[in-house]
Amino acid sequence: MTDDFDAMFGGRPRPTFADRVGREQPATPPPMESAVGAGPYKPYGFLPSGVGEACDVQRWLDGTEVAEGIEFQYRFLMQIGYVGEEQIKLFLPDCIVVIEGRQLRDLRKRLARRQVTFIAQYNPRVWPTPPAGEPIVMSIELMRP
Repeated sequence: MTDDFDAMFGGRPRPTFADRVGREQPATPPPMESAVGAGPYKPYGFLPSGVGEACDVQRWLDGTEVAEGIEFQYRFLMQIGYVGEEQIKLFLPDCIVVIEGRQLRDLRKRLARRQVTFIAQYNPRVWPTPPAGEPIVMSIELMRP
């Protein structure tokens, strides 16, 4: 009876048995992390598609090659402030992270979309000078009340 009904009212084509139980669809790989910068120094990394849960902010202890930082969950990021393309302020419940550098507009936009996975301060002891016109994070400061 369904064949008569489908013939009369234009039923939808059904997948064949081979289509239903045949080969599996390949699993899509998780999105790969990308980083900004042409040289070895990468000021920040991001997920090209998708939303991250946390961001690692890394700075250098003055005059050393020892890194320190914080990793915050995006759910605690209350507000993003900025001054031009040179300064970004991340307002968290217990501190304010002040990021200073050049060409930081893309970083700010990606932070607002929760795509940034890490932010790294430039250290001339570790990396060569990045080319002109590329984003660079010159300083990261944690301000606590």
